[in-house]
Amino acid sequence: MTLDILGSKWTFEYRTEKNDPRLENCDGYTDWTTRLIVVEQEIEGDLGDMRRYAAKVARHEIVHAFLVESGLSTSSGCYDSWATNEEMVDWIARIGPRIYHAWDTADVLLPEDFGG
Repeated sequence: MTLDILGSKWTFEYRTEKNDPRLENCDGYTDWTTRLIVVEQEIEGDLGDMRRYAAKVARHEIVHAFLVESGLSTSSGCYDSWATNEEMVDWIARIGPRIYHAWDTADVLLPEDFGG
């Protein structure tokens, strides 16, 4: 599928480690050079709800894409800066739905916030 990330078209795909060796040591990745987001289709683990975990991985990778398109991934100081820090990206991916829900409940999401 195609995602609109700050006006740029990104491809989002689920793949298997068998078909994409880059998934060998991770559950997802973002390739800024081709605007591609990939999430492991068959994530294995012993968590009680692997579907929820896969959604978290997808949100995490999408956050990386937003940071790339906003320029924050390269202009925030250095390689280990907050915008490339995996813990910070995880925090945004984890808390994002709750922030969205609070904004929605408060009725402060405006059409122009979504490019409309």
